[in-house]
Amino acid sequence: MPRPLLAAALTLAAATGAAMDAQAAPPAIPFPKALDDAAIAVARLDSILDHALLLGNGDLNALLHCDGGTLVLRVTKNDVWDARLDAQRDPPIPTLARIKQLAAGQWPDRKWILPEGSTWKGPDSYHSHPYPCPRACATVRLGTRPAKPSWRCIRAQGRHNAWQRQAAATVMSIEGRKEASNGYAFGPIALSTDDYTTLRVRLSGTENARFYIDLMDPTNQGIFGSRWRESPTTSEERTFKLPPGKPVGRIILYTWTEDGARAENRFEAVTFEGPKGKLAIDLTLIAPPSCPARLDIRRAVAHVAGAEGGVPEAAVRALAGRNVFLIDSPADATLTPIHVRDLPDPETGDRDGVAWLRQQIPGDPGWPGLSFAVALATRGERKALAVVTSRESKAELDTAIRLARDSAQADPAPLARDHEAAWSRFWAASGIDIDDARLRQAWYQNLYFLRCVSKPGAVAPGLFASLVNDTPAWHGDYHTNYNIQQTFWTAYNTNHPELAEPYDQLIASYFPRARWLARTIFDSGGAYYPHVLFAYEPPPEQCEGPTRRQYIHHVWGFTLGVAGFTVQPVWWHYKHAPSRPFLEQVAYPAVRDVARFYADFIDGCQPGEGGRVVLAPSVSPEHWGWTPKLARNRNGAFDIAMVRYTLEAAIEGATTLGRDAELVARFRKAIERLPAYPTTKGDEPVVVDVEDAPPINYNIAVPACPVFPGDVVTWFSPPAEKELFARTIEGLRWNGNNSMIILAVARARLSMPGTLEWLRAEVEARTRPNRTITLNRLGAHFNRFGHYTEQFAVSMAVGELLLQSVGDVIRVFPAWPQDRPARFRDLRAQGGFLVSAAVAGGEVGPIEITSTAGGRLRLLAPWPTIAVRRGADARPTPLEPDARGIVALDTRPGDRLLLEQAR
Repeated sequence: MPRPLLAAALTLAAATGAAMDAQAAPPAIPFPKALDDAAIAVARLDSILDHALLLGNGDLNALLHCDGGTLVLRVTKNDVWDARLDAQRDPPIPTLARIKQLAAGQWPDRKWILPEGSTWKGPDSYHSHPYPCPRACATVRLGTRPAKPSWRCIRAQGRHNAWQRQAAATVMSIEGRKEASNGYAFGPIALSTDDYTTLRVRLSGTENARFYIDLMDPTNQGIFGSRWRESPTTSEERTFKLPPGKPVGRIILYTWTEDGARAENRFEAVTFEGPKGKLAIDLTLIAPPSCPARLDIRRAVAHVAGAEGGVPEAAVRALAGRNVFLIDSPADATLTPIHVRDLPDPETGDRDGVAWLRQQIPGDPGWPGLSFAVALATRGERKALAVVTSRESKAELDTAIRLARDSAQADPAPLARDHEAAWSRFWAASGIDIDDARLRQAWYQNLYFLRCVSKPGAVAPGLFASLVNDTPAWHGDYHTNYNIQQTFWTAYNTNHPELAEPYDQLIASYFPRARWLARTIFDSGGAYYPHVLFAYEPPPEQCEGPTRRQYIHHVWGFTLGVAGFTVQPVWWHYKHAPSRPFLEQVAYPAVRDVARFYADFIDGCQPGEGGRVVLAPSVSPEHWGWTPKLARNRNGAFDIAMVRYTLEAAIEGATTLGRDAELVARFRKAIERLPAYPTTKGDEPVVVDVEDAPPINYNIAVPACPVFPGDVVTWFSPPAEKELFARTIEGLRWNGNNSMIILAVARARLSMPGTLEWLRAEVEARTRPNRTITLNRLGAHFNRFGHYTEQFAVSMAVGELLLQSVGDVIRVFPAWPQDRPARFRDLRAQGGFLVSAAVAGGEVGPIEITSTAGGRLRLLAPWPTIAVRRGADARPTPLEPDARGIVALDTRPGDRLLLEQAR
């Protein structure tokens, strides 16, 4: 698709999906008290993970935290990517034919799919460099008090958290909820693991305690983690060999309570040893909390209280209308570059009192590179920090300096007024008020977080919101075997589909490469998406070399269902904000091309039973890998669901547009040939991830995926199928990492009892003091990598308790206990319907629905009898539900309907 047409279609879709006209007077926020109650307050700002406050305008974002007595703003911008790819390190592109050939014979190393006679050994481009990855831009430091080495609390998940000196030991204790942990960090320190090769820790603890040790480098990158270990009940020494060649900037000790009762770890000595001798860490130096701070998410402004002789007072905004941080503080501000070993040092300087830096990011043979400039201007207590990239201006430094100076010198009142008006319009689009304080707050907070890192026209955020270090885990990339899609799920039912536009742009811009991959790997038509994408990937036709600058993982890159899963959010955008230009130019080409690939793939599959095929080969998402003779690489539940969903979406798109009748017939035939979901044997079978596999401890909850996100098993499926999946989900075991949202929504879709309590427990167990949500509930290794954008989907999960529209049928309060009051305003359903409703005293009140796009409205009636009013003064017209209890109405754009119980 020509770039101007694509941009126009995406812009139109964003405008169609926006909840209000920005030129109109800001409408009222539905539930202002509920929104204000979601403000984020922290007692300290000591930890960039647990306490840092996230600020952003959808493109420019930052983490606000403390380093000793200094307030630090660590700044990131979505389009600042180091997109180099060292393609010469990558093995040849695999092919489906070679996979089948290897599987039929000896395949000693099932990690690589190599041509016969190949001697390639690796490592590949992904494991050779931190790039491709997003890069942080700079830090702004307020105050000049140097950080003195001391212990600081960086995590406090218990209602009791303490660090106390008792006799010859320092006692860390925690009490509160089950599996809560606290953490204390000592730093700054400066040593090398070449000089000190071993860490010795002498400790004892209570029977319900565990301990964990982290070592971080000066850039906050983890260099060693002990993982959780049982604490010895008598004094014992634990010894850890350290990885060579690493600088150490901090050591962190964590204590964990298994049962919520008081747990203690008594640390007697922490000592580094090596060629330079012994270095004992002083366990008596404890620093007081830095200072309290409050993030007003309604107005998107952070207020730091400051502390006498320490952290300065400050108010910080990421202005909604320009890429500028506005900072009000009496403290001096210093612009500090971020030095990265694989980038040239940035240029720095001062122009007429404006401090600046300019960073060049080199290119490669397929990507031209980019540069960005950061400028800091000061006027009295007001500071303005601007960031401009070479994608936005050919003179990025001049533009950044001008933008910073103009913002610092502008009348502050209109800047703040325009900023707050933009956020008022955002919050006016929808709202909830439910009888569950934690989930109510989480709905608003995570919607705020998503708005900080996404907006129309911006580059899509990757795995992390802002960056806590200079080498983001998993390259901070776009993982499509579930992570990056989940980031944007919140956009749809919260009535903010415009926030998903960056994802649409990412997927649409990958069309040429996806089509090339289908041809190159599978000798197929259509389009194939692998499980890792990066920003700025050029079309393969513009690239040289045998791999055409393509990275693909030789195992996880071959999950068949990922291609459909990748384009599904684009289709969801269309379904929630119907627009014919968007359907014609973006959504339909996406699902059509992947469906065409699936139809070709199915034609090449071996026949199975009853006219169905054996859907293979494929890899269950992050389970099993390639197995001998492909024994566990066939008929995967995830694949079957996503193939079905994509084929059905393509059929609907073609039918709506009145085209491609031959493809529709072919897609229908492909659906008929799909195998049944794999299950265990016996009287009470459960779904498993692949055929002939036992139930396992899942990373991604694959057996639940046909319910969600597959959307092909619903409340209206046959009772036996619903019972099978409910039983599967209830008994499913998982490792706590990647499936909280999937399981929460799947439970809600089947209206499983206790879903509200299940979701609350999972959210509470992962919530940091700054209200970001960790990946794992146990405070595990992965949680230290940053603020996962995928967890922003908590807002979507909460919304699914209140409103669902899978299969184009609206259900109100489908998983909300009817005896608890709840209300919502303008949640968005498929079909572009804005729905408002309330429940109290066990009864659902009248339902207000606005049709934004016209079309057929279908609603599962929540009462025995139902009537509709078209207009405020209209008389009620009785409606007749069908056998399933569904009523159907034709609507026109702008129609406002009131559905109520017929009296």
